[in-house]
Amino acid sequence: MKKVGSIRDVARETGLSIATVSRVVNGAKNVKPSTRDKILAACKKLDYVPNPAARTLSTNRSKTIAAIIPTIEHSVFAKYVAAIEQTLADWDYSLVLAISNADLQEELKAARQLLGMGAEAFILSGSEHSQDLLDMFDRRSVPYVFTSIWEPGSSIPTIGYDNHGLAAQAVEFLASKGHEKIAVVHGPLHNSDRTRSRREGAKLANEGRLTVEFFETELNVKGGKQAVQAILATNIQYTAILCFSDVLALGTYFSLHEAGINIPNDISVMGFDNLDWSAHVVPPLTTIDLPAQKMGEEVAKQLMENLEADKRITPTLLPAEIVKRSSVRAIAPTADISPENIAH
Repeated sequence: MKKVGSIRDVARETGLSIATVSRVVNGAKNVKPSTRDKILAACKKLDYVPNPAARTLSTNRSKTIAAIIPTIEHSVFAKYVAAIEQTLADWDYSLVLAISNADLQEELKAARQLLGMGAEAFILSGSEHSQDLLDMFDRRSVPYVFTSIWEPGSSIPTIGYDNHGLAAQAVEFLASKGHEKIAVVHGPLHNSDRTRSRREGAKLANEGRLTVEFFETELNVKGGKQAVQAILATNIQYTAILCFSDVLALGTYFSLHEAGINIPNDISVMGFDNLDWSAHVVPPLTTIDLPAQKMGEEVAKQLMENLEADKRITPTLLPAEIVKRSSVRAIAPTADISPENIAH
């Protein structure tokens, strides 16, 4: 097996000093292009890869950014994380990832570990975090941002979308199609400020004109199915179900199908996320397209510019829009969706 080269081997191969080789592999700018090319060619030939730990010791820079997210189970997070990682890689930065399971103490523990690994900046989901966590960042002058939300009045920069306004738009969209009795299905409120913001937006859009009722459940397919069972058990003849997650909408599809209820002829369904599969279910799901990829790119870019050039992180509202597909239809004011009134 061929032995990998060391920094000394690269210096010997190029006839340059170890200090010059070190400056090039650590990204120094004050090196002649011809010298840089010569050293990089030698690194490739000798299969030399700089040791990240050694680089951190010599430069006091890890070029690593950490993201702590609630879950990796849903593809909206996968798309978001992939965008962060690719953008960082373009700048020769690395991403380290931790899962908090929407638990503030788990998040704090993960952040301590990531700081110990040399993370230079942090990406956090939502605005609700342990004060101990934020104090820890502030004491160390570690930059951090809140994502997946838009709070222009926040003292911490937010880069994301307006959950409150988008939920209101979703209710208004359904009302514009003639839906006056709307069931809203959402995940747990206690550990998600994004969900609470969406609920408040949906309540505000109502203003007494509509019947809008909320059904809290687990944030998964099973939860969506259970919510539909609760909806059908009421005495209200809902004509539309608005889900604050496409994952909940998928569970809604399954449960309605099992009950013999047709989408959208008997009841309309709308989601929130625009996950990859939402265009391929039957019928294709009307949903809100959240800018997960754009958000990942923007937060990575702004954090790197802050670290590299001390550029101020700018609060950024990213646009989102309703993707109109065939799971929502315009209706007459009344419709009976009780299972006994559905033609089989």
